[in-house]
Amino acid sequence: MNDVQSRDQLERELQYYRTEYNALGARMVRMQEQHSQVTREARRSKIVARLVRDAYAIGSSDLSETGIGEAILAIVADTSICDQAVLLLQDRDAPGIFRVEHSLGGGGGIHAALIDAPDFLFTSSTETGGPAARPLIEFSGVPFLLWSFNRSSGRALLLGKRTESNIHRPFETGDREIAEVALAVYEDVLLRKRAEAALRQAKLVAEETNNARARFLAHFSHELKTPLNAIMGFAQLLMQQGKQTRPPEESEEYARLILDAGESLSTLAKDILDFSYLSHGKPQLRIDWVPIGYLFRTSERSVSAQSAQFGVEIKTLSATEGLQAAIDYDRFRQILSNLLANALKCTPAGGRIDLIAERTAQDGIVLTVRDNGIGIPEADLPRILEPFVQLEGSVNGAVHGAGLGLPIALQLVEAHGGTLHIESVLGEGTAVIITLPPGSARLVG
Repeated sequence: MNDVQSRDQLERELQYYRTEYNALGARMVRMQEQHSQVTREARRSKIVARLVRDAYAIGSSDLSETGIGEAILAIVADTSICDQAVLLLQDRDAPGIFRVEHSLGGGGGIHAALIDAPDFLFTSSTETGGPAARPLIEFSGVPFLLWSFNRSSGRALLLGKRTESNIHRPFETGDREIAEVALAVYEDVLLRKRAEAALRQAKLVAEETNNARARFLAHFSHELKTPLNAIMGFAQLLMQQGKQTRPPEESEEYARLILDAGESLSTLAKDILDFSYLSHGKPQLRIDWVPIGYLFRTSERSVSAQSAQFGVEIKTLSATEGLQAAIDYDRFRQILSNLLANALKCTPAGGRIDLIAERTAQDGIVLTVRDNGIGIPEADLPRILEPFVQLEGSVNGAVHGAGLGLPIALQLVEAHGGTLHIESVLGEGTAVIITLPPGSARLVG
């Protein structure tokens, strides 16, 4: 009986120690899991800290947008120890399509199709990622993925691994912080770079505006001074008429010169007002069907006195009978008058200016003002359409004006939906070509 009691006692003690041992083992497992979790969290915190530090260091460099994206992906791939890193941007016109902005380590193509993109997903040997993961796996060509999507910006980050190992640890839920921080840092650095670029551009624009204002004031002062001096000088001579006898022809000449100076001032004021108006908004156009032959004739008449004075012939070389254009007549007459006046300044006596109209295949129209004058140096062609630019080259003593004729013509042509460009060969002449869009021409009769 004692032996039986002793054996039962031993079994009870053995069962107790076995239970205690199992409980201790379970606690050890839990402690190991907790330690592993703390270690992973600490590793993630270090990854995030390094990622933020290195990424913002890139933001202070002179890299382009492309260089920034590639550099940040390299940091993400290095800190997260993955084989692929891709930044994608959702297509605004096709929300299910994500186009690759930057890629590191290869990939499956230039875009990924994801109809219902999740904010976050990952895959591992124990996590499939659900249906949304399949198109991403096909796109990347690797089985293990980490995906983060910012809906407000439409950007996504995709990290990929070919294997899981001690080095390439499995992705897990806690890695969401890494992906979201990496994506946020990239977008923040990108926005900062764009803001810096916009500030630099604004500074350049402001400097150019100040320079243009200074050039305008200097030029305007000069253009005002010349005719004002003429008006005051000849007016003083006329006022002295009573003190000495002058021939009527001399008085008449003084009056004519005063009138010419006044007309120069009037033209200058009109050009400046027109340019200011056009620079601050699109002009209100009164579009009507205007016969091209009539437009050419009236434009030619507006400069007929100058053409006769300079000995330059203006000829309509081509204007199909019945050809009309949908334009604002007053504005287009102003355009052609400006172009003809410029051509007259640069065409020597005995030269010729041609007015040409051609209808295009889709009922557009091309109008050309071509002279056989001195031409424009090739280096000056890019700036000839800038306001207040005056090139040397008047061959007949004509006053250049404010340098606004061509800029005003360009703005008016563009208001009609057309284009204006200049072709010139030094010593052979210049052609100003206006092209109006399809549907702007018709034949009548």
